[in-house]
Amino acid sequence: MLIPRMMIRAANDDFSVGLEELFNAAIAENRSTVRSAAALAAGLVAVVLLCRMVAGHEKSLPLRATSLVGSVGITAACAVSLRAMIGLGTETISKITDCSLLMLPALASAEVSSGAPGTAGALYSGTVFFSNLLLVLISKVLVPLVYLFIGLATANAALANRLLEAMRDFLSWLITGCLKTVLYVYIGYLTISGVISGSADAASVKATKAALSNTVPVVGSVISDASESVVAGAAMLKSSLGVSGMLAVLGICAAPFLKIAIHYLILKVTKAVCGTVGEDNHVQLIGDLSSAMGFLLGMTGTCALIALLSTVCFMKAVGA
Repeated sequence: MLIPRMMIRAANDDFSVGLEELFNAAIAENRSTVRSAAALAAGLVAVVLLCRMVAGHEKSLPLRATSLVGSVGITAACAVSLRAMIGLGTETISKITDCSLLMLPALASAEVSSGAPGTAGALYSGTVFFSNLLLVLISKVLVPLVYLFIGLATANAALANRLLEAMRDFLSWLITGCLKTVLYVYIGYLTISGVISGSADAASVKATKAALSNTVPVVGSVISDASESVVAGAAMLKSSLGVSGMLAVLGICAAPFLKIAIHYLILKVTKAVCGTVGEDNHVQLIGDLSSAMGFLLGMTGTCALIALLSTVCFMKAVGA
């Protein structure tokens, strides 16, 4: 395992060096991911070009036949990667939740020992509720909806049906709305409880807001709205748990998040390239598949933020 070795080395080093090693390890671990994603992009471009050539030269061939074959071919080419990334995302989310739930009882006990049993009970109940709610929501509802979204996007690209398009757009709105609602409610809960207060400087808040808003699809704007708490919480977590603790929190989701992000970005670039030569419905389908990857990034980012802020809640409550 790369993360434990880095944590041991980081015990005698500063946080920036440990973070750099974590980043380098995650990049090295995902070199094969870049190659496989690039191969997928090349395959998608080939399918789109072939369909365009056939549609342009075979005037007697119905356009819908070309759309159908091309749409099925695009989704089939992405099927293995989509299934692998969905499985990786749900596994990472489960690990983040398990790690959080393992730490919370110990943190709650420390808070009770410090003389605040009421606050400990409220924080423990709230954080466990939101963690479990998000895990169940993602595994039982949102992941099946992502599969359904992919199916509807494929059918819409093949048949160009307005009802299918409306259903696809509704699922996109539903998945996005569910994630944003859970995160908004959780951040509202933290704000009302007053456990986390923003104490970061304005420059850090501004930089973090810009980075988070552009990095995490779906929920980036929600996270950026809470950037002051994120910056303050990250600083508190570093000072409370030390370098090794911070790297452990980041190490859970760094490599999987990067792997899904690579596929997401590659599909975005592929859509842009195919937009110059391909049929509109095929280009839109590739964009929808990249949106599916974006949903996974949003789910993973939401779980990671809840785990981080939950830990920070207890750290501040016990005065760590």
